[in-house]
Amino acid sequence: MRRARWLLSSLCLLLASCSGTKTSQTGSGGQPSSASLTAVQVTPDAASVSVSATVSFKATGTYSDGTTKDLTSSAQWNSSDPNIASVSAAGVATGVAAGVVTISAHSVSFAGSATLTVDSAGANLTALTLSPASPSVPVNTTEQLTATGRYSDGSTRDLTALVTWSSSAASTATVDVNGTVKGVAAGSATITATLNNTSQSVTVTVTAPTIAAISVTPEGLTLPIGISQQFTATAIYSDGSSQDLISGVSWTSSSTAVATIDGAGLAAILSAGTTTITATVGALSDSTTVTVVPAQLTSITISPATSSIAAGTVQQFTATGVFNDGSTQVLSSAQWSSSAQSVLTVNSTGLATGVGPGTSTLTVTSGTISASASVTVTNATLVSIAIAPLNSSMPVGAVKQFTATGTFSDNTTQDMTQSALWSSSNAAVATINNKGLVTSIAAGTTTVNAAWGAITQSTSLTVSTVQLASISITPANPRIVKGTSVKFTATGTYTDGSTATLVNVTWKSSKPQIANVRTSGIAHGKKAGTATISATASGVTGTTTFTVGTGTLLSIVITPANSSVAVGATKQFTATGTFSDGTVQDVTLNSHWSSSVPTVATVANGPNGAGLATTYAPGTTTIGGNSGGITASTSLSAP
Repeated sequence: MRRARWLLSSLCLLLASCSGTKTSQTGSGGQPSSASLTAVQVTPDAASVSVSATVSFKATGTYSDGTTKDLTSSAQWNSSDPNIASVSAAGVATGVAAGVVTISAHSVSFAGSATLTVDSAGANLTALTLSPASPSVPVNTTEQLTATGRYSDGSTRDLTALVTWSSSAASTATVDVNGTVKGVAAGSATITATLNNTSQSVTVTVTAPTIAAISVTPEGLTLPIGISQQFTATAIYSDGSSQDLISGVSWTSSSTAVATIDGAGLAAILSAGTTTITATVGALSDSTTVTVVPAQLTSITISPATSSIAAGTVQQFTATGVFNDGSTQVLSSAQWSSSAQSVLTVNSTGLATGVGPGTSTLTVTSGTISASASVTVTNATLVSIAIAPLNSSMPVGAVKQFTATGTFSDNTTQDMTQSALWSSSNAAVATINNKGLVTSIAAGTTTVNAAWGAITQSTSLTVSTVQLASISITPANPRIVKGTSVKFTATGTYTDGSTATLVNVTWKSSKPQIANVRTSGIAHGKKAGTATISATASGVTGTTTFTVGTGTLLSIVITPANSSVAVGATKQFTATGTFSDGTVQDVTLNSHWSSSVPTVATVANGPNGAGLATTYAPGTTTIGGNSGGITASTSLSAP
């Protein structure tokens, strides 16, 4: 009898597997309950591989009860063009010829897919170079490795996205498909990059240094309801160095009714009020106060609103939240999805990849608010690539951004900067990464090349003998109050007397526990004291003194006052705060901006546009600023 029941149970499980139903012991009274398959996702959603090389895909099933299951071994795998890439029953794809294909996994009536770009980058490859050459990574932090290929003709290419990465000891250090190494435990591991028959390795040392303090950023924010905010915990080590922690941190919110925060430091802003966000590592902790104003997210706009791209190419989308107080803010932590994975995939940052011909609905969601845009993926083929700037020059030790624009068989054009494979013919003169950013090394001439499949284009780049001589930082020697922020800018002066704003700068604070500075140049005052802020580029460093005081905000003044601007134009507002210690400083970044009549004008918030108002129709509106509960306002007219 027991054997009969066992056979019957086994038969039920087999039928459930074949029908896309998963059985689990989660029902009432311990009885099995069934969950049906609702979706299949293939990861990575976009990959690159060279001819003859392989890449492994994974199929994950999502079920009606919210659980997931690895379906890689049971799914049916397919390549849209076996002449470009084949795929095995285990989801391992092999590059056959240059081109773009769709790799799909089918289970029952559901399918998921990913884009695979096959490039001939492995041909004539003579060596790989990995940098940094001797990486050192503290536990719970990351280090980005770069793989550069050298070819028989002397040219080089950034092959970071094309090589296969592996770690000899995943319990010490892991490495992902993008070459990002994560320190897991103290020790050493060998990280290897392989492309066809060419390999190169580096030894990564994972350290467990003593953490003297931790620092939470951003500091002193005033936010609206209905958005997500990413917080970062930075470890300050006993030797004075610092690094952002990506794991090993415990996050809490003092008022979960105002905001909750997950294990990765992502806070959900829920209601008006004040809460304290705290990060804890062992016996160490640090906090920041968040003030939430009663502004509700009412809608989201997606840019671009409509888009048409060719299969195998990418398009960056941006989500902007619109609030009922007339404010707007870019939603960097919203959730993106595509209605048709076989047509379009999209990652967590809004970067969409065209998979195959068709139309997909792109949706972005923040809390209960969502918005959608229609994206058409065509089967148009690339005809030509145009590179900009053409035949340009630059000084030694500088960076220059190149762009690639593709023209397709349907007469459309598209930005191919992030899709093309970039190379430099003379790496001793200049190198170029996989996003078209050139770094000049020495005086001379090199050819910059952009390729996509069999289509290529090139232009000359001359690196002059002019070199970066010094760096100045503005504002110079600022004083701010604890809990506020300031944005620094680095300006380079060259040996020929010319100057330029530097965009590829490494920012550092001598005392991160007093003032923490981010890669964007925004510094946050943590506690009273003085620190040195430095900006380094091409081996040249500039410094300024940064003082953090203990005053409290007493009042705000918004400028310009009672201004007027034409319909369709913009106006930049600034909030200046007066503090109890007698100091006066810019608090634009710490303020929440609002407009009383959104139909006349809205005003932006966030690090890249705080206080920028945009007018839409004739009329008058009140522009308001709120920093930690201290408010001010002025009028804006659009005649």
